[in-house]
Parts: sequence; C-alpha cells; structure tokens
Amino acid sequence: MTTLPHLDDVAGFFAGMIHGIGHETPNTLKRSEVYRGLPFESLFPAPRAVPRVERRRRWALPGIVSEDVSFPSQHEPLERAFGRRYRREYKETHTVYARRLRPSGSRQRPRLLYLHGYMQPETLLEEVTVVAGLARALDVEVIQMQPPYHGRRRPRSSRFDGELYWTADVVRSVEALRQSLLDARTLLSWMLAEDPRPVGIAGISLGGSLSAALTCVEERFAFSIPLIAHMDLGALLRDAPVLGRMRRELREFGWGNDEFAAFFRDIGWEALLPKLPPERILLLAASDDRFFDPADVERMWQRWGRPRIEWYPASHMGFFRHAPGALGTLRAFVDEVPRE
Repeated sequence: MTTLPHLDDVAGFFAGMIHGIGHETPNTLKRSEVYRGLPFESLFPAPRAVPRVERRRRWALPGIVSEDVSFPSQHEPLERAFGRRYRREYKETHTVYARRLRPSGSRQRPRLLYLHGYMQPETLLEEVTVVAGLARALDVEVIQMQPPYHGRRRPRSSRFDGELYWTADVVRSVEALRQSLLDARTLLSWMLAEDPRPVGIAGISLGGSLSAALTCVEERFAFSIPLIAHMDLGALLRDAPVLGRMRRELREFGWGNDEFAAFFRDIGWEALLPKLPPERILLLAASDDRFFDPADVERMWQRWGRPRIEWYPASHMGFFRHAPGALGTLRAFVDEVPRE
C-alpha cells in the first residue's frame, strides 16, 4: 500500500525549491551578540507616538468596503551595520501597509488586527476571499497588516515574498521580528486613537506566532486568537519543514537548534507571559502539525494559564479545510469575550 506524503512535508519541499533561488545569506552570528543583555523594553519598544496615517479607498462590494492604510515605520535597528543596510537596501520596509475591510453593520462591533503567514504574498484574490470572508464571518472590521519583507514591503532585490524575513542572517531576522511587533503596536495606537472600540489580535502560522508575542507585550488588546502556532522560536526552527535552508546554513555558521534557542532565552523571549487574562485568549491548534509541534502548543497553553483551546484533526497545511467550523468558533468567542 502506497503511503501519501505528509502535506506539511510537501509544503516544505516546495518551500525548499523556492528558497534555493534566494540570495546568499550573510553570517551575522557574531554581531547578534549586541542583543544579549539589553532590557527587553529596549529590544521590543512601545511606539513613540500615534502615526500620521494615509488612507485610500481600494474597492467596494455589496456590504463591504476596502481601503489602504499606510504610515512610516518607527523601527530603528539596534545593530549598526544592519542599520546601514536597512536604510540603503530595504527602503520598501520603511512604510507600513495594511488593508482595512469594513462590513456594513460592523460599526458597533469589536475590531480585529490580523497578521498573515510566512511567505504569503499580497494579492487581490486573497483580499476579496480570505480577508473579506473573515470580516464577513465575524462581522467585524479587519485590518490586515503586511509584515516586513512581504507584499508591498518586499524589497526590489528580493526574489520572493518573505525571502529576507526569517533566515540564518540572525541579525536581520531579529530586526524583522522587532519591526513586526513595533509596527503592529503602532497600528494599534492609531486604531484606538481613531475609534475607542476594542481591538483584538489574531494571526495564522507566522502571524499566529507574532500574535502570541503581541499578547505578551501589549496590554491594550481586548482579546487574542493565535491560530495554529506557538511562540517557541527554537522549536519552530527545529521542526518547520519550510525552514530547512535556515537550519542548514545556521549549522554551517556554527549554531545548531540548541544555540538558537539559547539566544532567545538570553534576550528574554522565552520568559514572556500574556498580559491578557485566560478568558480573553483563544487558541486553535492542529493535532498533526509538523510546523508547530502540538506538544509545544500544549506547553504554551499550560504556561498561559490554560485558556480555551480547540484542537483540529489536521496537519498545519490541512487546517484550512476546517475553516468553516473554525470561523464559527471565532465568531462565538468574539461575541462572548469580556469587553472591560
């Protein structure tokens, strides 16, 4: 009897092919020492001010309107050599882009800041199907923020979306992580200044990891929904089929999984705990996930005070076939979560 390949491994195979056309990765392990010993608030600072935002209408369909939101990123790299590279080579990442989808009738409802997955491009098809479908199903305003190095924030030199986001260039990867959290918190500041209605955070896969991290650094979110993700970055490097090139190159540079995990322990990442109470958190997880090991998801759930968690009999990539039921779970949670 022929055994079909695991869907997550298939995704890893194709990701490996794509990563094979990527640029050479610089070895920045020695320069990554600049992050050790710094106060966590310096590594992952809060926004300095509410940004000046530009808004532009994108399109309108019956019952829903889309518009662009953009503003300058407040990110300032800590590592000097990368700072020069950031200003010279990565100018596209200096502007934060987000898409706001507003269903009619959602004005009295909470809002949702949503973060997508790794290597996901920004396409109109995804916007009018996935993001608009999320907004309609939850009957909430959804603002989807583009992480650095993806979509319109993808540098011209980049050969595919997310190529430069999470790699064996540890300095650039840490700076991408720092910028992602700061950009999301800056966007939240604008959302709350514009409208006092509560804002929740949600994300899937990489976006789920970022959402989990934001749950631990930002108390202003009203609720949190990390989807098929945990925030153990050492475990993610160890397990994720799509990170094969990163694992290989880090070994060549002199770091294995243990050294990578120790680095994040040293900067305080693994000590993070939610700033929201368990009743404001919902976790959705896949029981056969090879990107985010279910055992690591369960450990995070335990550390987080056992918030509500829903398990789906699926792989990471196969989770999407459960989308209709998952959206119903999300809608019930958003309807019931405490607002004060």
